[in-house]
Amino acid sequence: MSTHTKLQAAPPTAATPAKFTIEPVRDAEQLRQYVDQHWRTGHVLARDERMFDFQYRTKWVDKRLFPLGVSVLGAYEGSELVGFLGAIIAPYPRPQSYWLALWHVLPTLKGGGHGGKLLNEMQRLAVGTDGRGKGWIGTFGAGPEALPVYLKRGYACRAVRRWVYTNPIPDPTPPPQSLHAGEVRPPEEWLAYRYDAHPIFTYERRRAGIFRTEQNAWGIVTHVLRLDDQTPGGWRDDVNEVFLRDSARALAAGCNYLMDAWAIDPPGTGWTLAPDDLPSVFHPPTARGNLIYTVGRPFVCGDVQKGECDQDRPN
Repeated sequence: MSTHTKLQAAPPTAATPAKFTIEPVRDAEQLRQYVDQHWRTGHVLARDERMFDFQYRTKWVDKRLFPLGVSVLGAYEGSELVGFLGAIIAPYPRPQSYWLALWHVLPTLKGGGHGGKLLNEMQRLAVGTDGRGKGWIGTFGAGPEALPVYLKRGYACRAVRRWVYTNPIPDPTPPPQSLHAGEVRPPEEWLAYRYDAHPIFTYERRRAGIFRTEQNAWGIVTHVLRLDDQTPGGWRDDVNEVFLRDSARALAAGCNYLMDAWAIDPPGTGWTLAPDDLPSVFHPPTARGNLIYTVGRPFVCGDVQKGECDQDRPN
């Protein structure tokens, strides 16, 4: 009889904790189910695969980092997905930029540092452990409760306010936005992807502005997604034409009209801060405030508008 005994690992028991890992998401369908179950039932990223792919499978995703081509990190306990952090990979404000979009950890794990570990790993991929890499990471749409998480990791932060247009009169060329020295504007390739190839929304791209007008329970609303202050003469003519056209439609229909935009500073003459009681979302109309934050590392963008990140998408 052999004197050697083959040792085998004991099978896991209920008391054996599953191994915790953070890694590129393993299964896109599992992630969509997680969003539906734990973020919100019927969320657009769960119910519409086109929108999921549009957000997380852009052509700028590096498949060496995200083998599925899905720019999402998952937090796993064994095979169970217990949290995630997504990013929209875009070619601005640096050629490889991570716009953080959706971040969630199971409530039972809150306080365990899982969310911070997800952010640390995404930050490592984007700008390196020391934050000195050639990429960029940030978001637009952070709430005040999230700011300490970003600030303690070296992110810069600025408040972005909501503006309404009320004064369609001829005016001098609007002043240009103040950009960070390292910031590049969205290239045409990105604008064509973001606005022309959107799977659900239809945008109106004009010479110096991008608009989306909708009719809802509140009235007719024109969302200004981008204003291009680099176009000779500025965006004034485009804004006035759209404002006069769509406000006339609202008048004929006997309903409210609003043109709004988000920006750090007023886009120019004719724009005023939105009143607190004005709805900021419209399905259903609800006033959720007119102040959100943008953060970034190694810098915060100077030109932040409603079309950045995932701020204009169906819910």
